[in-house]
Amino acid sequence: MRKILVALQLIFVSLATPLHAQDLPVNTFKPELLANANAILREEITEINILSIDKMLVKNRRMVTVLNEKGDQHVQAYTFHKDNIKILDQQARVYNSSGEEIQKFKKRHFEDRSYLSSSEMYGDSRISYLNYTPVGYPYTVVFEEEYETNSTVFRTSWIPLDTYNLSIEKARYIFKNPQAIPFRFEERNMYGLEVEREATATGLNYAISNVPAFTSEKQSPNLSQIQPRLLVALDEFSLVGVPGSGSNWKDFGKWQYEQLLEHDAQLPQETIEKIEKLTANAESDREKAKIIYQYVQDNTRYISVQLGIGGWVPMPAASVDELGYGDCKALTNYTRVLLESQNIPSYYTIVYGGDRKHLDPEFPSMQGNHVILNIPQEDQDIWLECTSQSIPFDFLGRFTDDRYVLKLTPEGGELVKTPAYDANQNLTRTEAEIRLNEKNFTADITRKKSGIAYDKIYGIASIKEKDQKEYYKEQWGYLGDFQIQKLSFINDRDSVKFQEKLEIEGKSFSRKAGNRLLLPVNFLRPTVYNLPRDEARTTPIEIARGESYFDTYRYYFPQGFEIESIPEKVELKNEFGSLFIQTSLIEAEDGPALEVERKLIINQGLWEPENYKAYYNFLNRINSYNNQKAVILKTTKT
Repeated sequence: MRKILVALQLIFVSLATPLHAQDLPVNTFKPELLANANAILREEITEINILSIDKMLVKNRRMVTVLNEKGDQHVQAYTFHKDNIKILDQQARVYNSSGEEIQKFKKRHFEDRSYLSSSEMYGDSRISYLNYTPVGYPYTVVFEEEYETNSTVFRTSWIPLDTYNLSIEKARYIFKNPQAIPFRFEERNMYGLEVEREATATGLNYAISNVPAFTSEKQSPNLSQIQPRLLVALDEFSLVGVPGSGSNWKDFGKWQYEQLLEHDAQLPQETIEKIEKLTANAESDREKAKIIYQYVQDNTRYISVQLGIGGWVPMPAASVDELGYGDCKALTNYTRVLLESQNIPSYYTIVYGGDRKHLDPEFPSMQGNHVILNIPQEDQDIWLECTSQSIPFDFLGRFTDDRYVLKLTPEGGELVKTPAYDANQNLTRTEAEIRLNEKNFTADITRKKSGIAYDKIYGIASIKEKDQKEYYKEQWGYLGDFQIQKLSFINDRDSVKFQEKLEIEGKSFSRKAGNRLLLPVNFLRPTVYNLPRDEARTTPIEIARGESYFDTYRYYFPQGFEIESIPEKVELKNEFGSLFIQTSLIEAEDGPALEVERKLIINQGLWEPENYKAYYNFLNRINSYNNQKAVILKTTKT
């Protein structure tokens, strides 16, 4: 064991060795590392040294050769820090394409500024970064950092390839645990790679070599699902000096419940009485919860506050009640306390919000970036997003749907999944009546959306009319030059349905061919990906959410025109979805009309890369059928 630790120390002694031009050639890269790469990670050595449960020393040395302007982002010469993270050292050296050192930076040369998002009111997060403008490509940056923190619950895992278009020549991870604090580790997505590994009770030593760059391919899973990673977590740890323990989700959740939640929360008696009055006539807990949720939406707003342990512990409910604002933790906890005042139990729940990133169900650790609220019910639980002033009651939407979350209960953490919205629920139903003549058209359009389709559109009702019109002009650009005469919306929050009604006028979108008009029968087109013809697909295909489009279009013609031919019926069905289009002649009050019925269903799923061609062909056929045309014959002269 001593030999292992001495060997690890010797590795870092070598970090201080000066580099010479011959160490940094840029013309010797393996072809597979240059493919799809904007930069190459020449070498990275990350050392995590667990000095005690509440003290961790991190050293990192990163050497990156940037091949072009897009590769500048991969230098990553910065350190995030705050009150409990102390930067001990930072330095960087820059080399030209010949390997000659052209600039050197010490810690004092790094710029330091606050690192607050637009939604944060205040916080102690900061970033110390290298501000360097390259003078030519390729160039190489060697960045070294060293910092100390009292939080050992974070930053112990290793993700050597954390972005697209970056390849790895060599990367090493050293985990030192001289106190032999119990820890766990698991590999992800390392099968088939060049990996060296060594594990003992007091440390880990991993190295990975010659990893080609990932390219961002349309409809591929989140990068976290395919990138090589080494997950590492202590079973006993510290969060900003607060000790904790947990090797499974139940224990981990119990620690968070006991240490990070507000217990015996106090609310002003005036607020409690107000809530009691508001809910006095409610006939069920669900109805009461809905009233309380509306009260929170009407009386609070979201502002993030990230200070020390306050970045993880919610602001007291009484403070939220007084100030009328809070972050996701504070507003969720406030809603929980209001519900509790009416004897309605609910559970603070941790989630990764955003691009469908799950908590890792197989590896309990400090995860998540957002908080929502769960209200248990006998039939189906209620889920609340407490940071939004507009989202409907018991609706999560794209930000937190269909993923593993950690529900914090007095008995411990419970890993559950949030509701998933399937293709039948994610429905866009369109009816349009289109009146045509040779030079222009008018259309009355009604669209009703539910599920995730609702989530994508309901916000339009709250923006300026000018921006609303610009949205439709951009979305329906294929209709040519048209003007919106009227538009209105109905947002039915109770049933989570959104209705759009538009009246538009435009120049004819049909094409003249002699005394005939070629009329596209699919008036509005569903959103379908245009994928490249990629025979070398490397990542799986993911349809994250199913969708349905049910459309009915009726075309009316002036006198002197008749329908000469209509497209044949389309029926297409496979594992990716289905398409049905039927065009018919019907009798209307004003004479013969053309009716088009279309049903498109896209299935949710995950497919291996070898299925890409079949999926591409499926989408290509849908897009081609969207261009179906009827032939309209002019029978009288003007």
